[in-house]
Amino acid sequence: MNLFLKDKSLEEVLPESIFSTPVVSIRVEDTLAEAAILLPHHLETLTDTLVATSNDQPVGVIGGIEVLEAILKNQTLGFLDKTKVGDVMSKNIVIVNSKTKFSELVDKWLEIGRAFAIIPNQYKGYSIISVRKILEVGLLFKINTPISAIPAKNIITFHKNDTVRQIIQRMFDNNTRKLVLEGTSFFINDRIIIQKLIREFNCLRDGQDFLGMNSDIFSLEEAINVSGDLTIVEACKIMKTMKSPLLRIKDKVISPWDIVLILNSGNLS
Repeated sequence: MNLFLKDKSLEEVLPESIFSTPVVSIRVEDTLAEAAILLPHHLETLTDTLVATSNDQPVGVIGGIEVLEAILKNQTLGFLDKTKVGDVMSKNIVIVNSKTKFSELVDKWLEIGRAFAIIPNQYKGYSIISVRKILEVGLLFKINTPISAIPAKNIITFHKNDTVRQIIQRMFDNNTRKLVLEGTSFFINDRIIIQKLIREFNCLRDGQDFLGMNSDIFSLEEAINVSGDLTIVEACKIMKTMKSPLLRIKDKVISPWDIVLILNSGNLS
């Protein structure tokens, strides 16, 4: 029997935790360097996006996408310290409420190309709904559809001799935050790149050619290899324990976003 989660409201699909994850905010007048330092603590854990505020009101968002796009365009000494969050943030901020349908949320995410939304909470502030939080839906409704039902997509790869610039550009060209090292299950993502940027390259304050360096400067993460018989609920359990959730079935990879799409499809059991 199909479970039409897409027709349910957010308070129905997340009855216990809809307001449980607080917004992580940064002011529009703060610097891009400050955003870069803050992001790795939250990327793919609580959230992959910071909410930019002006006079304590949400006016935009900034995440790994904006940071990487900015340094790809300008790697000059001190650039991150001189650039304000308000200059590079995205103004595409999705604000929902508890009555918003799950399908409406996913449609908005597809429209803006970012799986992130905020929702007013009982404390007169905002909580977040991210792609990672939607894994809780698969757990709550005990979706037993096998992950083999998720449509296959090309695995976007990189080579060990690629430069940081080539890796970031490939992410943008293919609209993905994860690239798999060719011939392996190891992958790189925006969090890994930004962590290296702030911890070892001091937010480009040292003048080194960060973008020109080879990918071997990074410590990669590894996707978990699983069987296609694994159910959605089992996949969600595994992903919830991973710092950077990514599963691999032979010739395809499955991310939390793929889980979101199949939950919204209605093709469930």
